[in-house]
Amino acid sequence: MNEPKPRCVTDIAIQTLATELDYPFHANMQDWQYEVAKFDDIEKYLAKYGSTDDDDIRFLLMEMIIETSHEGWSHNWILNVWPRVECLLRKNFLLHEYTVYYWCCFDNENIEDCFHITISMRMLWNEQSGKH
Repeated sequence: MNEPKPRCVTDIAIQTLATELDYPFHANMQDWQYEVAKFDDIEKYLAKYGSTDDDDIRFLLMEMIIETSHEGWSHNWILNVWPRVECLLRKNFLLHEYTVYYWCCFDNENIEDCFHITISMRMLWNEQSGKH
């Protein structure tokens, strides 16, 4: 299996969302999207994703949306949020291909050592990667 070309969040997208969401941002924040993502704001992220056509913003939002799966797992994230996320990932698979690949944890055979979302991401990867 070939690893897709990596894609990274952009500083402009981070600064834009930090301002719009009133989130903290400073130059020393590493992995901003993981530091600030909150399950309580999942509906804001999904609404913003649907209202923008900026791929850099959508890419960043998807990183944040998926990150909420950790905190939201006990709130039935997989039942309440995943169907909408999966639909967006299918629709925009090429934009999020590397993100899906990352969350698949293909470098780890023990699924218990992976993310909560890994099994669902692997199923999506297996379905979508051959189509593109």
